[in-house]
Amino acid sequence: MSEFTHAGGIVIRRNKGTLHYLIVTAKKNPKHWVFPKGHIIVGETPEQTAKREVLEETGVEAKILDFVNTIKFKTRDEAIMAKFYLMEYIAEKGDAEDREKRWCTYDEALDLLSFEETRDLLRQSQPLAHKLI
Repeated sequence: MSEFTHAGGIVIRRNKGTLHYLIVTAKKNPKHWVFPKGHIIVGETPEQTAKREVLEETGVEAKILDFVNTIKFKTRDEAIMAKFYLMEYIAEKGDAEDREKRWCTYDEALDLLSFEETRDLLRQSQPLAHKLI
């Protein structure tokens, strides 16, 4: 059994030569902006979870480019260990959960992301993103 409880994606795309990052409002508190992530289902790899959660939460299909890092935090209900991947936008694939999503520049995402752990993931992903797409 994996020690990871969750997996998620830092989805990027180029728009007019500028990298944009996909963020969503949090399920439990829509005032918070986060990267899409969710529970790893039994029998699923963290990579499969990241792709599924990005699609479910945003309606965006994306492919994994590289592993970024792991974050650990606690909510009232559980201890979370989430594995995050840098992912590249492929296409809009339909309806997403009832959450707001936004494509942001690096600076906009850094300003909007609600938690230091996710801002750190963004910082860690930036050199990889520029190298890979």
